[in-house]
Amino acid sequence: MSDRLPRFKAAAVQAAPVFLDREASVDKACRLVEQAAGNGAQLVVLPEVFIPGGPYWAWHMSMRKALPFSAELFLNSVELPGEAAARLGDAARRGGCYLVVGVNERERKSLYNTLLYFGRDGSLLGKHRKLKATGAEKLVWGEGDGSTHRVYDTELGRIGGLICGEHAQVLPGFVLGAMGEQIHIASWIGFAFADTTLTEICSRYHAIAYNAFVICSQSVVDASIGARLGIELAPGGAWTAIIEAGSGRIMAGPLAPAEEGIVYADIDLNSAVPHYFIHEGTGHYWPKQFQVLFDGRETKPVHVTGEAHDTVVPEDKAGP
Repeated sequence: MSDRLPRFKAAAVQAAPVFLDREASVDKACRLVEQAAGNGAQLVVLPEVFIPGGPYWAWHMSMRKALPFSAELFLNSVELPGEAAARLGDAARRGGCYLVVGVNERERKSLYNTLLYFGRDGSLLGKHRKLKATGAEKLVWGEGDGSTHRVYDTELGRIGGLICGEHAQVLPGFVLGAMGEQIHIASWIGFAFADTTLTEICSRYHAIAYNAFVICSQSVVDASIGARLGIELAPGGAWTAIIEAGSGRIMAGPLAPAEEGIVYADIDLNSAVPHYFIHEGTGHYWPKQFQVLFDGRETKPVHVTGEAHDTVVPEDKAGP
């Protein structure tokens, strides 16, 4: 008998976060996971930095005026391990689904734009940190490194992802394709001033170029965000859809730009196979004159050498 690749139902969520409120955003995320899993989704995707929203102030205010909002974001961000991540994992476990969700990740004194990947059992499979923040967002988020740029080999297939403007860079997507990505998470923040045509074009291109099914999830800019910041933001700004591998055909969605909801599609990895023989650009259709050098190492500000020791000592173990 021939091999058969996985088939499953995927769900892409389009919703607004509960802006700058970690607990309420996690509550909303868990409800959405429950709803999607209840409708049979085995893979559920929530938007970029859904917990607890994006730094729109960086684009609209001077840095000094914006600092109080950056500080509030810092205090409402997700630590790993931590209670917020545990609750998200528990939602995946209860739903029996894989979950990918965007968060503001706090590590020590820095913030990162991060995708979290959870397994059916609720375990944290890994994360992807945005490699380089876009434009004014550099005033808020740090940079990821190659250690979190990877694909996860799951029961559903090999899953990878990119965040927002990373789709406009050529090499991150190419590297995921070369890693054998079959299911791509296209994670986007709601646009307050850009045209969502960017979301559609980049997401559909990835499906075509790398023969991957694309689960595209983008958040909604609702009135509460502008009101909280005291600025006027264009409402809506979302384009959420599920896209067929190889053809770039839209399988489900998009929803209206300001509508909250979930789109579903039945994914059959077997249907992508014929496209491999037309344009598998990281395999036999790869022009060997072009090669990428990818540094997959973790980069740290401090590397401790010599005798192993704890760099942070709990109070109850501290000496005189």
